[in-house]
Amino acid sequence: MPYLLILAVALLTACEKAPYPTAATPLAPEALEAHSQLFRKGVEKVTDGVYVAIGYGLANSIMLEGDDGIVIVDTMETAEEAQAVLAAFREITDKPVKALIYTHNHTDHVFGAAGFTGGKQVPVYAHESTSYYINRVVNQIRPIISTRSMRMFGTHLPPGERINDGIGPHLGVTPESVLFSLPPTHTFEDQLSINVAGLNIELVHAPGETEDQLFVWVPDKKTVLPGDNVYQAFPNLYTIRGTAYRDVKQWANSLDRIRALGAEHLVPSHGRPLQGEGQIATLLTDYSDTINFVHDQTLRYMNHGLTPDEIVAKVQLPAHLASNPWLQEFYGKLSWSVRSVFDGYLGWFSGNPSELQPLSQPEEARRMAALAGGNGALLEKARQALEDGDTQWALSLSDHLMVLQPEDEASRSLRTDALRKLGETEANPNARNYYFTVAREVQDGLKPGFRPAVNENFLATLPIENFLYAMPPLLKAEDTLEENTALGYAFNDSGKQFTLRIRRGVATIHTGIDEDVVATLDTSEATWKAIAAGLENPAAALAGDSLDIEGSKLAALRILGYFETID
Repeated sequence: MPYLLILAVALLTACEKAPYPTAATPLAPEALEAHSQLFRKGVEKVTDGVYVAIGYGLANSIMLEGDDGIVIVDTMETAEEAQAVLAAFREITDKPVKALIYTHNHTDHVFGAAGFTGGKQVPVYAHESTSYYINRVVNQIRPIISTRSMRMFGTHLPPGERINDGIGPHLGVTPESVLFSLPPTHTFEDQLSINVAGLNIELVHAPGETEDQLFVWVPDKKTVLPGDNVYQAFPNLYTIRGTAYRDVKQWANSLDRIRALGAEHLVPSHGRPLQGEGQIATLLTDYSDTINFVHDQTLRYMNHGLTPDEIVAKVQLPAHLASNPWLQEFYGKLSWSVRSVFDGYLGWFSGNPSELQPLSQPEEARRMAALAGGNGALLEKARQALEDGDTQWALSLSDHLMVLQPEDEASRSLRTDALRKLGETEANPNARNYYFTVAREVQDGLKPGFRPAVNENFLATLPIENFLYAMPPLLKAEDTLEENTALGYAFNDSGKQFTLRIRRGVATIHTGIDEDVVATLDTSEATWKAIAAGLENPAAALAGDSLDIEGSKLAALRILGYFETID
């Protein structure tokens, strides 16, 4: 039987033994092609009253049908996708949506919420920290997370370069998409029992892929919805789009709690459901054991004094885990996970003293070129490495060339070729998409980050504090090293007041208006949110009647000019 057919069968057969490569043997891109079968588009019935929509976007959306209504668990990444999923669910039942549940804060689970409610108010259940994490992405690190996410998910790539996104067919966010999350109305710390539409539902905090992760247990149906704590790919213990440390030991413990339920149906928020108490118990055991193995063996070698590079070379999964079809590196990677665990415990310093005061990038690049015999010789060495199939070394050398001569066409072409060759042989979609996208950035000037359409009604759900607290990281500190000044904010619709203070390169926000402010912006929360979101021009707001400045207008504009706008 051809390898590709064997692989496809294995991917659709839960945890049966399959001829997968060991962890030391990279998967081929053909394996990623077969992996796409997991995301066949449609609604699948899991058991009576439990349905899962697969393939409509990066994540699944799950419908629990009760006596007189339905509960939606996870709401897709855009309102348009949510509406498509709801239309598919409407072919099964026309019962009204009685509640939404977010398993965690990620875009593909919360930003389609309004598409399920049609403007009606329904209870939204989530962990108590979920709103914080949603606002953190929306207001604080949106520009860089957007750019790196577009690279990782291959948003700008054509079919063939992007095969799938590992845990779903694609991330469906475009510049025209409408993202509209609804704020949680019912939150909890550890556990919450609810009854909605006659359904007894347990919500349990289960930190793992995110700190706010929860699982949904429907005891009467012996059905568990684990969110993103398990899916049919190696767990993303670290994501290359960027994340705070994911406490992998907590993740493994959460899986053990799920296993103890004795579920007969497991419906992940990515990929296809798994049936059978024995199959589910085996999967959760192997998934937990994999995470514990990576964690414990990394700590073992850390305590021997090894550096991350050395530990990566040492830690390989046991064969019974490496061959499990639910643990192939179609999302996370073992090597990335080892580095993340090391960093989570010890931070960025590997222990090698040469890292304490490293040369600047330009200085290291100049010295590397000098060793090679000049810029031209360095370029030739990189070309030779590429011809010899030593692609990673060619890419590493191109790092120096791009510092020394970033506009040189030959250097850019070499870097593009190296990135594409690495992408062509890569089966991990996160790495593959990143290689191909950066190649397009170098070759075509692609700018992968964008801001999707923002709905004013969605902005209204976000606290004004979050927009103000997002300002300090935008301060152009170098322009304010001699400044000590303050600007007031008075929001006439909510009555809230704040002071933005700049003190010699540092900006702070606090409640109340200080006596020494040079001016006060008198406006509404809606107006300032629209300005911050790029929906309204501040000059136009000033020219109209939605924004007034009490005090020195010139001083107020000067202070606002100290802050960058990133789009």
